[in-house]
Amino acid sequence: MKKRTTDKKTAVVTGASSGIGKEIAANLTEKGYTVVNVSRTESENADFFPCDLSDPVQTENTAKQIIQKYGKIDLIVNNAGLGISGATELLPQESVRHVMEVDYFAPLLFTRALLPAVPAGGKIVMISSACALFALPYRGVYCSAKAALNMLSFGLRMELKHNQIDVVSVCPGDIRSNFTENRLKYADTNERYGKRVVGAQEKVDKREHKRMDVRKASKKISKIILKKKGALYIVGAKYKLLYFCSRVFSQNFMLKMTNKIFQPKEKN
Repeated sequence: MKKRTTDKKTAVVTGASSGIGKEIAANLTEKGYTVVNVSRTESENADFFPCDLSDPVQTENTAKQIIQKYGKIDLIVNNAGLGISGATELLPQESVRHVMEVDYFAPLLFTRALLPAVPAGGKIVMISSACALFALPYRGVYCSAKAALNMLSFGLRMELKHNQIDVVSVCPGDIRSNFTENRLKYADTNERYGKRVVGAQEKVDKREHKRMDVRKASKKISKIILKKKGALYIVGAKYKLLYFCSRVFSQNFMLKMTNKIFQPKEKN
């Protein structure tokens, strides 16, 4: 396959078939990018490379195919992600590993495989989560996966600075998309947790109508992707405030605060 010869910039977006990724891809297309969608589902206005990002072999092979076709990759947006909730003690091991594959190892392997094609002036964006900044009850696995993604982003930023490749981590807060619906939910409990597992999930799900509109949020994220140069950006006023508090108050105080916000109240 011959490499394309074009002056247009090429952006590779994982999970660009729905939700935030779809809107980001549309925004980048409007800005003149040739957009590549890497996901399991095809989408409009993007060159489609089917891939199960939880499979390391598929992930690396897909990256090689993209490089073979385009030669130069100006922008990588690691957007694909998967949530999980439930009592950490009782979560199925295979589900924990699957989430870690999608949320951490896929961006790591995909970025490493594409890096040889990223020129000076290129950019790598990790779509993380506000959950990377604060530990939450019954979502510890997801929080830790996204926290690891942030640390990966910061490390790459330092390593690639001399090559003039920018690396940015974006942490969206509550966004109204299909992410909540697709989250792996486990209601398994025992006498240690009682009804708190389901209660915590219901408390989060009931806020769906209060979440930021996906198009509005994606425009903010796209603006960060295209213009901003900082290491970390948070999307959502509530989570910006919580992050500010985390820089001022002790970790113990923050754990009590987030536990009070996200833990269901005990019923007599």
